[in-house]
Amino acid sequence: MNVTTLAITSAVVLWLGYRYYGSWIATRVYGIGEVDDQQLPSHSRENGVDFVPTRRSILFGHHYVTIAGAGPIVGPAVAVTWGWLPALLWVVFGSILIGAVHDLGALVLSTRNQGRSIGDLCAEILSPRVRWLFLIFILLALWVVLAVFAFVIASLFVARPESILAVWIEIPLALLVGWQWMRGQSMALWGALALVVMYGCIGIGSTESVRSLAAFDWGENSAGVWLAENAGLFWLVMLFGYAWIASVLPVQKLLQPRDAINSHQLFLALGALLAGLLVLSVTGGWQLEVVAPAINPNPPADAPLLFPFLFITIACGAVSGFHCMVASGTTSKQLASEQDARSIGFGAMVLEGGLAVVVILCCISAAGFASGEEWAAQYSAEWVGKGSLLARLSGFIDGGAAFIGAALPFFSPQFLATVITVVIISFAATTMDSATRIQRYVIQELAESIGWKFLARRHVATAIAVLSAAALALLAGKDGKGGLVLWPIFGVTNQLLASLTLVVLTTWQARRRRPILPTLIPLCFLTVTVGWAAISQMDRLLNAESIAWPQVIVLGFGMLLQLWMLLEGLLCIRRSKECDQDPVVDPLGVVHS
Repeated sequence: MNVTTLAITSAVVLWLGYRYYGSWIATRVYGIGEVDDQQLPSHSRENGVDFVPTRRSILFGHHYVTIAGAGPIVGPAVAVTWGWLPALLWVVFGSILIGAVHDLGALVLSTRNQGRSIGDLCAEILSPRVRWLFLIFILLALWVVLAVFAFVIASLFVARPESILAVWIEIPLALLVGWQWMRGQSMALWGALALVVMYGCIGIGSTESVRSLAAFDWGENSAGVWLAENAGLFWLVMLFGYAWIASVLPVQKLLQPRDAINSHQLFLALGALLAGLLVLSVTGGWQLEVVAPAINPNPPADAPLLFPFLFITIACGAVSGFHCMVASGTTSKQLASEQDARSIGFGAMVLEGGLAVVVILCCISAAGFASGEEWAAQYSAEWVGKGSLLARLSGFIDGGAAFIGAALPFFSPQFLATVITVVIISFAATTMDSATRIQRYVIQELAESIGWKFLARRHVATAIAVLSAAALALLAGKDGKGGLVLWPIFGVTNQLLASLTLVVLTTWQARRRRPILPTLIPLCFLTVTVGWAAISQMDRLLNAESIAWPQVIVLGFGMLLQLWMLLEGLLCIRRSKECDQDPVVDPLGVVHS
């Protein structure tokens, strides 16, 4: 068994899943194409800021890089601790059978209900009783995402200052690309040119003088010393300021062009990785040897159990609750045609699974680790999930650089490693600015539901989103680590959110007299695995020497909400079966009592 065989097999299964299962889910289950595109919110509520009909290729890039972030890289890079076989199986089949069904359903449901979020739609689909609780749960999840992603990006800036110039130059480049696109120029052409400039900036940023400047190595002057000692804090403030501005600008000015550039980055990196894999397959390169075991017989003593924590560790790449916030947040407000939903909602999730497969292959091959002993030193000594981010990503960064280097041998390994680092940071920054915009939507929905119109204003809601996340990061922990107070339970709460979304989708399908098994079976699977993981984590928290009460409260809230929503869903389904006249569903799928 070598990397080539695993890559080809995974690619074929993912493609077949998209081609056939995705087509059936889109047409027979969700009924895509049954409504007039002019009724979609991007047309009916077009305002030039959030609701903007967008070409499929552009929206695909936005949706993909937002749901991806660093998730399909970090999770698989950690999960190979248990061996490559369970990680690969979960990514390939989880992304097709659960993740893509979840994402596409959230997108279709939101677009047929004026771009409202899954949480807000609970009022009509389940009951008004759970809407506030679900929205508050989403609010908490996004709050943690914003605080932690800002800290992670700032930490990567400090650890890899050679990446700073390329990452920040992307912002004015994106504004330029957006301006050219609004003038009728080609987004693809200008995005490609921007990417050339970015990669040129990687070379410039890697020079010692620029690297020292970015690392605040300015000598003994007081400003330089303070910045060098507080670099992480400086970058945190800069990132929150950027997120604030990006989340209120019209999507076509910054969000869409930046995501287009990032999608160019990803496709170029994936293309280079596959080209390197092809070259090595032809030449018989030693890097293709799989040095990791299919099932690790000696996992670290402090590692959690494979079942159920594999399904928590790999979220993005298989299924992630965060995706429902993106699909029913920014993406649904830009979908120009419902016929585009399958390639965006289902296809982006399958492609994210493909990225996770590439990460797994890098982390189990001789490209990432020279031998089985070196791999074991990384993955069998101690649970890599609790280490620094760079330690968790080392296999992917080094392995990816080795694969790309086989196709592009004229670039140094250090340069290629920086390219991969820039891709990771760019994806994380995209997730952060989109999450800020989505948090603003959630705050607006909550404010409107209780009649507080002032808080529903765009700039006020954005201020609440950014300042609350900054307060968590800066006031609840030293050096911006405040978000880590709740991060240990984020994996479980994120998957709880996915299961809650499937509750809503299954109930919606039942009330529309549509097939429910494609969402009900994944719901049952996640209910068992996530419920098991939640109970295990709650037991560990309550039996610790020092109880982390913030984690206990948030996790307990999520567990109770899951139970409540399951009961509400069962009652709704039972009522709809007992009385054929219970729901009245209009062509957009809006449920009226």
